[in-house]
Amino acid sequence: MFKKTSPARPDPLAERLRKIADVQAEDVNYSSVQPGEKRSERKPTFKAATLTFITGERVDVVMKNVSDTGARIEFMRDMTLPDRVLVAEPTLRLKVWAYVIWQTRGAAGLQFVKT
Repeated sequence: MFKKTSPARPDPLAERLRKIADVQAEDVNYSSVQPGEKRSERKPTFKAATLTFITGERVDVVMKNVSDTGARIEFMRDMTLPDRVLVAEPTLRLKVWAYVIWQTRGAAGLQFVKT
């Protein structure tokens, strides 16, 4: 009647998120910003976007922040992005070519190509 409950099994998704959160931040050097120069103001966002490579391959990503000159994206696939991609996000009316300035596992910084 008063059965002792066994400890709950750990949730695999919660464990995975804890591992991701424990990853140490990496030092990133921004080659497009000179020392002493101020970066463009970044606006935090969480929008679904699509990257299109020159080869035609498409990858769904999440745009985490955006500025007039670039954006930070995150993606689930473990892959290496090419040097140049087409970024499309319809709600921001954004469709522009961008250079991949930096990339770590699952995230990248893009610099929009000025037209």
